[in-house]
Amino acid sequence: MDIGREPGVLLLIYLPYTTLSKSESRQTTKFPTIMKQPLEKEMDYFAAYLYGHLRDHRFPEVTDTEFINTRAGEAYKTMTSLILEGRSQPVAEELAMRVLLNGYYVSRWDVIFNLLEELFHNDLPTEEAKIEWADLLLGLRYINAILDKYEVNGDFLSREDYQPLQNELAGMISEIIKKTRDVLQ
Repeated sequence: MDIGREPGVLLLIYLPYTTLSKSESRQTTKFPTIMKQPLEKEMDYFAAYLYGHLRDHRFPEVTDTEFINTRAGEAYKTMTSLILEGRSQPVAEELAMRVLLNGYYVSRWDVIFNLLEELFHNDLPTEEAKIEWADLLLGLRYINAILDKYEVNGDFLSREDYQPLQNELAGMISEIIKKTRDVLQ
């Protein structure tokens, strides 16, 4: 998937090279020095990273290329301004990644999937089963009502109400799994 890729800017700078002394007629030979702007490479990196993160964690913004490109641009601007201020490359990249992922660390799908891994590993022994159930559960109104009640968003795990949410979701998921087993038997 091509995420808003803009054509790169290629600058040709001709630096004159003098071949004769000043007393003789001046002849110059031009040697092109090609400089590729790092903007495209860095922007593509940030956009690709954000797209992969949104896809892997099932965020709905994964299809919003304007959002992805805007965030990639903000991350790039952060990184370049920090480097110009004298920060090291690794520090600038880390802080740019924080800007890139701000509010998008953990998704609703992550909360459900982690709960299935932690508490329902006997009921759903394979990774594929947990993924399928997480996708299924995320589509249910009453599961989303619980997630809405606790305002689950990208920075949810840093709040104190994770444990009550986990308890309420575990109870609901347990009932759903039990009812599914009863129907299948």
